[in-house]
Amino acid sequence: MNAIRNESGESAPPAPCLLFVDDDRDVQVAARLLFRRSGLDILSAHGADEALTQLASFSVDLVLLDLNYTKGMTAGTEGLALLRDMLVLRPDLPVIVVTGHSGVTIAVAAMRAGAVDFVMKPWNNERLLALVEGTLKKCRARQATEAEPALIVASDDLRRTVVEADRLAVTRASLIITGAPGVGKMLLARRIHALSYEDDPAVMLRAEDCEALPEDGGTWIFRNIEALSAPMQRRLADRLDARVAPRVIALSSRDHAALEGMLDSRLMLHLGMVGLTLSPLQGRADDIVALSTHFLRYFAARHGLAEPGMDEGRLRLLCEEEWPQNVRGLRAVVERAVLTGTWETASEEAEAVPNAALTLRDTERSLIETALRKHGFNVTQAARELGLTRPALYRRMARYGL
Repeated sequence: MNAIRNESGESAPPAPCLLFVDDDRDVQVAARLLFRRSGLDILSAHGADEALTQLASFSVDLVLLDLNYTKGMTAGTEGLALLRDMLVLRPDLPVIVVTGHSGVTIAVAAMRAGAVDFVMKPWNNERLLALVEGTLKKCRARQATEAEPALIVASDDLRRTVVEADRLAVTRASLIITGAPGVGKMLLARRIHALSYEDDPAVMLRAEDCEALPEDGGTWIFRNIEALSAPMQRRLADRLDARVAPRVIALSSRDHAALEGMLDSRLMLHLGMVGLTLSPLQGRADDIVALSTHFLRYFAARHGLAEPGMDEGRLRLLCEEEWPQNVRGLRAVVERAVLTGTWETASEEAEAVPNAALTLRDTERSLIETALRKHGFNVTQAARELGLTRPALYRRMARYGL
C-alpha cells in the first residue's frame, strides 16, 4: 500500500486496496495471487471483527465479502450483519458479495442492503478481475486515510442496545442516549444517523456552548444535553413542537431520573419518549476482549509496530480492571502497549509504587484528571472548576499526557 515511483522519479498513486473477507484460507491465498498479479493490493480478514479493524486501519477501496464465517453456517446472516456495519463505517464503500453456500437469493438480499454486485464461487478469474476493475473505475474517488472508529459489539448487553438502536434508526423519533463518559454514546448516535433515511450530515452541537439553534432541520446530535441553558431548552422544545421538526439525538452522562429534574418538562416529553443506555465497560468481559483485540490490530497498523503479546493472563487482567474512563481508557492502555511494547494498566502502576509519596506534579495531575472526568472531558467546564483558562489547561493536559 505504499506509493511506487514511475520512470520520471515521481511518486505514482498507490495501488487500489481490496479487503477480502472469507474464513477459507485456501480461497484467500488464491485471491491474493490473482489480484497481486494484476497490481492490486489485498488485505485479508477471516471474520467480522477482523474485517472492521482492517477497514478502520487502512484506506480500503473495495471489499469482497463472503457471507458465512462459522463452520456449518450457510444462511448468510453473518455476512449481512457485517455488510451493514461496514456501510455504517463507510457509507460510500463498494462491496461485492462472493458467495457459494448461500446462493443467489441471499446475494440479492445483500445487494438490497447496499452491496454493489455479487459473484458466485468458484469464480472465473477474468470475470472477477473485470468486475473489480470496473467497480473501482466507477468509485475512483480516494477514500479517507482513516474512517470513523468502529463500534465493536460482542456482549449480549451491548448487542441488545445496538439492535434496539438499529430498529429505531429508520424512524424520525428523537431520543436520549445515556451512559458514563467514554462508553461510546457518540459512536452509537452516529450509527443511528448512518442507518436513517437522512442524507445530510448530522449537526454536532455542544449544549454548554449552544447560543443559537441551527436554522435547518435534519438531525442534531447534542453532547451533554443537561448543560443546555434554560432559554435554549425552551427554544428547542418549541422547534420540536413544530410540524416539521429536526430529529434530536441527545447524549448525557446523567441517568434518566436525573435528566427529568434538569430539563424543561416539554423538552423531556420529546427526548424522553425513547431512551438507550450504554452500561459501563467494567463487567462486560466479552466486549473488553473484542475491543482489546481490535485496538491491538488497529494501533499496530496505524503506527507500523508489532502487536505486543496477548495471552489469557493479560486478557484476564484487562477484564478485571475498573476502567473509570470506559472504552476511552482501554483504548489508551492498548495504544500505549503498542507504542512501548509492554503492558501496564492502572492497577499494575499502583502496585509498582505502593508507598511512593505524592509529589506536587502527581497532585496537580490528579486534580486535573479528576476535574476532566467529572465533566466528561469537557475542557471548558473543567478549566472553570480549576480556576484556569482553557489554554492553560490544555498546556497542563499536554504536559501530563491527558
